[in-house]
Amino acid sequence: MSERTTAQQRRVWQNFLVLSESVSRETVREMQEASGLSGPDFTVLAHLSGVEDRAMRSTDLACALGWDTSRTSHHLRRMEQRDLIRRCRGTGGDGRAALVAMTDDGLAAYRRALGPHFRSIKHWFLDGLDGDQLDRLDAILASLQHHLDRTRTTDPKETS
Repeated sequence: MSERTTAQQRRVWQNFLVLSESVSRETVREMQEASGLSGPDFTVLAHLSGVEDRAMRSTDLACALGWDTSRTSHHLRRMEQRDLIRRCRGTGGDGRAALVAMTDDGLAAYRRALGPHFRSIKHWFLDGLDGDQLDRLDAILASLQHHLDRTRTTDPKETS
């Protein structure tokens, strides 16, 4: 495949970027107004809420978030100062592992944010699509995710 893109491909990409940034900005703004949580706060708490004991190694959290360790550390420090999470040393296997655990205050804040977050997603995104469009978009997104997963493990030059 050629390195060049068509006018249609550039237009679709630009529309995707603008839409993605707009929806993200609006949903995060509304959630922050309603709950006091930033988008990154919510993302960290969402990851912790889905694991056993609401705790995980900080390196695993950074990997799951796609953040570098410096960004993760700085953000966790700010969240710890607000009592949303706590950092501690692990027990069992490797007691040296740094763990991040959601506090009761963090869980309460996360739960308070869920309703506003989902209402905002519905308002700014889902209400703009009918059932057939949602089905098509779901298939398109699954195809794109499959492509991303497949090409992540290969050299980008081999797939072009």
